[in-house]
Amino acid sequence: MKLKDILIAIFITIIWGAAFAIIQMGLKGFPPIFNASLRFLCAAFPLFLFVKRPKVSLGFLLLYGLNYVIMFSLMYVGMKVGMPSGLTSLILQSSVLFAAILATIILKDKPSGIQKTGIILGLSGVILIATDSESFGSLLSFALVLGAAFFYGASSILMKSAGKNVDMFSLIVWGCLIPPVPLFVLSLFLEENHLQVLSEITPMGITSILYTGLLGTILAFALWGRLLKKYSANQVVPFNLLTPVFGMLVSYLLLGEIVTLKVAIAFIIILSGLLCVVLEKRISKFIQSQRLGQNVRFKIFKKQ
Repeated sequence: MKLKDILIAIFITIIWGAAFAIIQMGLKGFPPIFNASLRFLCAAFPLFLFVKRPKVSLGFLLLYGLNYVIMFSLMYVGMKVGMPSGLTSLILQSSVLFAAILATIILKDKPSGIQKTGIILGLSGVILIATDSESFGSLLSFALVLGAAFFYGASSILMKSAGKNVDMFSLIVWGCLIPPVPLFVLSLFLEENHLQVLSEITPMGITSILYTGLLGTILAFALWGRLLKKYSANQVVPFNLLTPVFGMLVSYLLLGEIVTLKVAIAFIIILSGLLCVVLEKRISKFIQSQRLGQNVRFKIFKKQ
């Protein structure tokens, strides 16, 4: 990859990582599901007027959008009831593990030994976090965010099943059209004081919605989609592993979130597991070359 594109990839992960702390700050005095609905409203309108509809059926688009509804409801509520933003960014990365498991069940993709090792490592790290009650408000908040990670993984399977010819950016933009209404209806049933919240909305609340809608969703995914068109997924996707790194760093800088020893160990274990899943082909090739006595260097970020 060219240096400019490497810097763009890192910039995207900074946007995504920082989004968790900004969401947490925006949730103060703001109903979480209502906040999520406004995020998607901001992301979808009026951009969909200028982006062609993706080449998928209406049913698929509805399914993709409803998956967003479940995922972001779980994540926002989980953060509202006690899950720290930095830890949320880490647990959400376990979506890679869930995607690998779902691909095995639904798409009949058989994981290699290295991928199985990665899944076991990653889930072990998640379990270790679950035993550290000092790191989050309650097991409920942990379970909600873990559930969000599962549906995030499911969205990856949906995108894969859509086919290689479907434009990812257009799918995301049009997919964002679906969540606002069901999220708002859900918010009406489960939350209250919507008009009061809007009348008393703080600058941080507005910033949170605009940041997550315009930067975290539209700009970041537009740039990400551009990189995926220019390079192979194997070259681009590994950069996403930097998201929880920036997520925890920004959460420390903005919110003063402290990382416990257990979480630090779990972070290393989960990241190791994710590396095994995402970089399976490169790891396998490296191991094979070592067995054959070839002098091949292993690189996480592959040059073109």
